[in-house]
Amino acid sequence: MKHIQLLSQNLRLINYFYTKSLDKELSSMKADYHFEALLVLADQEHPITQNQLAELLHIDKSRVANIVFSMEEQEIIIVKTNPADRRQHLISLSPKAVKSIPGIEKTVEEVNRMANLGISEEKLAVFKEVTEAMMHNLIKK
Repeated sequence: MKHIQLLSQNLRLINYFYTKSLDKELSSMKADYHFEALLVLADQEHPITQNQLAELLHIDKSRVANIVFSMEEQEIIIVKTNPADRRQHLISLSPKAVKSIPGIEKTVEEVNRMANLGISEEKLAVFKEVTEAMMHNLIKK
């Protein structure tokens, strides 16, 4: 019987080790792997809704609700009710989180350098091109 390897297996392992490295380097912040959400929020000019955050992170709304709850408990985001639509919650970074963003960005750059060590720029460009093409192919279906 032929063994079939899922593409997702290698991608999941890369994600696991990448996230683990980030968490190790940023352990003092105790953001429970929510660095991507913090960086996405840092890029926003205005507070955004949980639904917008879900779209930006490409994850389902229930997962975002758990992430938002966790980050609010850790006081790294501020959640306010939208006065224009009381069903919506607007999310923004807390002052504590805003101060930590430069350190997170620096750490991401360092982990990226470590992950890319020994890989030529050409190979990295091909990797990015191939993964984007695969993603595009899967979205079309």
